[in-house]
Amino acid sequence: MVDAPAGAAPVRRGSLARPIPPWRTYAILLGATWRSMRVHRMNLILTFLGSAALQGTQLAFIGVLLGAFGTIAGWEVYEVAFLYGLRLTAHGVCTINFGQHRASANVVRDGDWDRYLLRPAPPLMQLLTRFFNPGTLGDLVLGLAILGVAASQVGIDWSVWIAAYVAAAAIGGGLVEAGLQIGISGLDFRMGPTTRVKDTIDRVLTDFGAYPMTIFGTAGTYLLTFLLPLAFMAYLPAAIVLGHTGELVVPLRLALASPLAGPLILLAGVAVFRYLSRFYASPGH
Repeated sequence: MVDAPAGAAPVRRGSLARPIPPWRTYAILLGATWRSMRVHRMNLILTFLGSAALQGTQLAFIGVLLGAFGTIAGWEVYEVAFLYGLRLTAHGVCTINFGQHRASANVVRDGDWDRYLLRPAPPLMQLLTRFFNPGTLGDLVLGLAILGVAASQVGIDWSVWIAAYVAAAAIGGGLVEAGLQIGISGLDFRMGPTTRVKDTIDRVLTDFGAYPMTIFGTAGTYLLTFLLPLAFMAYLPAAIVLGHTGELVVPLRLALASPLAGPLILLAGVAVFRYLSRFYASPGH
């Protein structure tokens, strides 16, 4: 029993409030955001379709290139489709769960970060669950559809392990993108809005991630592997699964472990964001 004030009923130890684990807090906040979006169902559907159509234009462009040249850097039609589907699926994983990093500049400028600091939930978690963009579902659904169709045509000797590897690659690729963008979002606390920087990186990831890295030459491949880790998002695991390991510029073991880059880069991005958020200055002061 726990001592209680005079005249109050005794409080049992088992009845004391327990802290809510972070994953549960995240689920509650995300669920509330999703329920608010369902109020306007037609907008939800139109945004979903618009996002899928936007991504489909790039797929159509790749189809035109393949129709004209037959292959891209030695990759056949369905192999490039597999790479594109994997990259788009990873992008969907990122945007569904972490896409609200884009609002960081507005949150800092408008002083919403003050409210996040006062609430009993991690401020970054509140930022990432402040709104749900239904268009992100279009990215994920289209990516999975392309990946599924391409996977049935590339002649892979599928097994449980290969399927698990592809799933891990899609999730890991999404975490790589999230880590990069969240880390950059932290600069909003020191340098002002970084929206244009994030848009530029998003454009590079989207445009370049749909092609085998070898088309950018040796120097470009190194830059897109180590300076901007785009290769870890889809190209390296796709090359492993499709048997294009002979063209890799990194050791085979590193390519095999590419899905692990996602959690590591996400943790690094979150650490950078949290460190830079210490320099937040409320616009009310």
